[in-house]
Amino acid sequence: MEFSKKLLVQVSALIWLITIAFIILAFVCIANQYFGELPWITAMCALPWTAYGVSQAFYYKKAEKENIQGGIKYDTTMEELKNRLNCTPCDVGEEEESVG
Repeated sequence: MEFSKKLLVQVSALIWLITIAFIILAFVCIANQYFGELPWITAMCALPWTAYGVSQAFYYKKAEKENIQGGIKYDTTMEELKNRLNCTPCDVGEEEESVG
């Protein structure tokens, strides 16, 4: 698995851990009859999710650029196909069009 995908999985787990921990903390505060304001819990849950959304958006941009013609993954895959089929990249593109 690529590093960027591992990183997203780890961040997802961390986000859920933080969210659940602060929800439990809110219940503990209320159970101990702390009825003051709890905006810090809202911030501690909302801010990581916002950061996660931003990181997802940049990851998808990166993946899009890698997987189009001229992107490193696309070009690498096309080169492998060319080597396997012993044909030019134009021929591979024509075969993809006729299949799809």
